[in-house]
Amino acid sequence: MINNNLLINRINSMKSCLSIEKRINNIIRVLVIGLLVISNRFGFTQLNTTLNDNLIFLENADVKVSLSKDEPIIYEYLNKSVNSSILGNYTGSEPGVTFFQGAESVLSRLSDISYTCSQTENKIKYHVVIKYKDKPAVEFDLIYSLANYDVIIEFNNVFEHENFKLINVNLPGLISVKATTSSAMLAIPAGSGRLINVAQANIGSHEYDINWLNAILAGIAYDSKVLGVIDTKSLENHTIASISERNGIKYGSFSMRLIYRLENYALEEFGQILPVDNPDYLLKVQDSCILTISISGDYDKDGFISWVDGTKLLRDRIETKSDPYYADKSIIKWFLDWPESGRYTTFSEVLESVKSYANQTDAPNRIIYLAGWQYYGHDSGYPSVDKVNQRLGGYDGLEKLVMEAKKYNVIISFHDNYDDAYKENPGWDPDVICRDAQGNLMKGGRWDGGQSYLISSYKYAQKSGLDRVRNTLKQYPFIKETYHLDVLAGGYNNGRKYDFNPDSPAGAQKNFDGKKMIIQEFNKHGIDVTTEDFSGFFVGHVGFFLKILDQDNVYFRNEEKIPLIPFIYHSKTNYGMRMRGDRGFLQRLIYGDNMGTNDPGSYILDALPRHLMYGKAMDFYTKDGDYEKIIYEDGSYIEVNYATLKYTVSLKDRVIAKDFTSFVPRNDYTYFACCKFGGRLNYPIPGKWSARDKIKVYRMNEDGTKIETPFKLTDNNIELFTEPNVIYKVVCTK
Repeated sequence: MINNNLLINRINSMKSCLSIEKRINNIIRVLVIGLLVISNRFGFTQLNTTLNDNLIFLENADVKVSLSKDEPIIYEYLNKSVNSSILGNYTGSEPGVTFFQGAESVLSRLSDISYTCSQTENKIKYHVVIKYKDKPAVEFDLIYSLANYDVIIEFNNVFEHENFKLINVNLPGLISVKATTSSAMLAIPAGSGRLINVAQANIGSHEYDINWLNAILAGIAYDSKVLGVIDTKSLENHTIASISERNGIKYGSFSMRLIYRLENYALEEFGQILPVDNPDYLLKVQDSCILTISISGDYDKDGFISWVDGTKLLRDRIETKSDPYYADKSIIKWFLDWPESGRYTTFSEVLESVKSYANQTDAPNRIIYLAGWQYYGHDSGYPSVDKVNQRLGGYDGLEKLVMEAKKYNVIISFHDNYDDAYKENPGWDPDVICRDAQGNLMKGGRWDGGQSYLISSYKYAQKSGLDRVRNTLKQYPFIKETYHLDVLAGGYNNGRKYDFNPDSPAGAQKNFDGKKMIIQEFNKHGIDVTTEDFSGFFVGHVGFFLKILDQDNVYFRNEEKIPLIPFIYHSKTNYGMRMRGDRGFLQRLIYGDNMGTNDPGSYILDALPRHLMYGKAMDFYTKDGDYEKIIYEDGSYIEVNYATLKYTVSLKDRVIAKDFTSFVPRNDYTYFACCKFGGRLNYPIPGKWSARDKIKVYRMNEDGTKIETPFKLTDNNIELFTEPNVIYKVVCTK
């Protein structure tokens, strides 16, 4: 029997509808949802037949999707392989449409929306018409199709009647889970990953677009039997994770807002919110878009469903893999100088540091990106880089550094910027600067170069950006192999850029295309590009991201941090993290940070163990309070305990780092050892070292000398007493 209280509650929530007809339709939708759930749960074939007048289906051998004949609403997804369902829009609410008349928002009570549904063999199309004061305003299509386990929703064919502008379309409740048990969960990418227990979370919502704390737009919803993943290839859409309550039961849902035009420019990082006051500046950012809802069970066949299944599903769609060029290289960014700063590091001082580092570590392959090498220091001169900072050593000093560093296996390259420009500099060109929502030159932040203005990347690539690449590499021919572009995939919008200029409009996708042109121009000259903040849309286009951001923001009560982004991308690209303190140190281990360090001891203790996990896919995750463990595809693992500040790094079947000590292989017969606090260090002897009488230990000194150091062999272990943060080289002659 249907729960009458539930129906009454749902019906009352819909009394804001404009007409009696709409109220009746909404009541029918609620009845349909309740009857559908009951019929599927108990297998009432006759009841399903009765419901057919109100439902329309997409079905294949894997999935059956129940939709409304009247509106573009998905009620339920049946996963046939496990014979269990996951909900869609459990409230039966229709899409929300925001549109303008001229540059003004309209009164929703004076608008009306209608749908015409048609079905072909494997597609359902809803033609949507919005009227305002009985006049046609906006039309568009929503097309639903099914491919294997994927429900594909396409938004296209937008038509705006005279003086009306479509802003966005919100598709609510695309996938939902019901918290009748503790297994109902949502996972979102915010801050590298958050896991939300629907039953324990607060009522509320988190709407996320692509920004530096939300690197992708995907969301994962699951219970103990079925998992659903929502995703989109659009750079513009917004995903909405929501927790709501009906009749005392909580539900977790994902909705998606399909962005057609921007009504304002909100660079919140700097406090600017500029509304459009001229309809010509209502920037259209995409003509169409596609979103995908994937229905799965235990995707990795490990015996249970979790957010890890969703990350593996998303991972398997990514065709690229980690660039092997960076597999054996430790990467750092070195800030040398700021304008008017009294402190700076010269090129000759960098070279001395390179030599000292190499002496203590046997010269591993490294990449150093110099920041502040041009004009008067960091951010100065942009968009021009034709002058070398004189107080650091000038052109000759820079060239000497680059050439000499190669002798120590170090590649010196530039930290540059193709997104910010400053009026005072010789390369200034207002024609390639974005226009904001009111037609003014678009301001960025105030950095070391002063007030920055944001370059329209597509226009820049078309006009002069590619020439800048060519001229830079011609002027500095000693720069090879790799090049760093600051904020290319960074900044508040995570690399998204907008030009509201009606004469040359460009949304995020068009500007992304311009950025790819610049990347490809570097590639033509044999140079790979790296960048700053992590963004899923740049994976496969750049070789390294300096940092994934994970600030301590809270999105829902009782949520847990999870390494969602690392699980998807660790085998697909290369990244660092910006984490500090002891807890940050442990989180960087778990999350697969691959950033280098300029401290030799930290390299052996911390960076090298992390580097040896390069390119491996994360396979298994477990957490118990302060304890976390990740196992990689080859059996390597990292485990940490945040409360005790203890950790273990195991490369396949061999522990190489533990509790601020390390015994790390450079090759089969050379290991490096270090202990942060000094004292006894004890590790198993490598299995191939059968000639124990040929083992030697050397203390590595800054000046390049090596001092033979005593050690003990006990059973199958090697034991030595170390000085704090001093590196020891352990070798076995074949």
